[in-house]
Amino acid sequence: MKRKETYLSRDFRETVALRFPAQAKELNTAFDMRLSALLAENADASKEKQYHLKRQILPGIAAYETLQRVMPKEEALQTVHGYVERLARTSHKQLAALLHIPGLYRLVPGVFVKSTRSVFGPAAGFVPKELQTGNGIWRVDMMKCPYHDTCAEYGCPELCRCFCDSDDISYTGLHPKLIWERSMTLGRGNDRCDFCMKTIK
Repeated sequence: MKRKETYLSRDFRETVALRFPAQAKELNTAFDMRLSALLAENADASKEKQYHLKRQILPGIAAYETLQRVMPKEEALQTVHGYVERLARTSHKQLAALLHIPGLYRLVPGVFVKSTRSVFGPAAGFVPKELQTGNGIWRVDMMKCPYHDTCAEYGCPELCRCFCDSDDISYTGLHPKLIWERSMTLGRGNDRCDFCMKTIK
């Protein structure tokens, strides 16, 4: 069965086709083999955690490791960061456009509360500590995160920052009456991520 391409695998293939055409076939094979191995090693993870592993975490690790065969580590990191950033900028544009609908911005903190509970909850390997949910405020400390844990487990904790940065790119400045704040993240070496999205009254 052919695996579904993720944005990371697609961008990786584009990079090697453009920059390393002579080695593209070999690099694509190396990437596919590494990703298969990573998926196999994490096959027993919960369905909720698999969502994050398959969509972003494991393709990110496979791309990062494979790119290091043909470029310095720092450049490989920046290249993968570019993939994640591009997706975040697209999602920022789409969200900001949606929020032109009058009054819709007021619903955003509530949507964040729901999605934290469903997609970013304990079943997926996250440990969220809800500090304030309601009255136009979503404030959560994330004490444990599979993005951070998995990157650290595979010896590339620095890769997690790509995903931390993507939140900031996606959610900063979405609407004049919405404020996104975060001063700490696990991926940047802190002991938690302190998320906050609130409306300005």
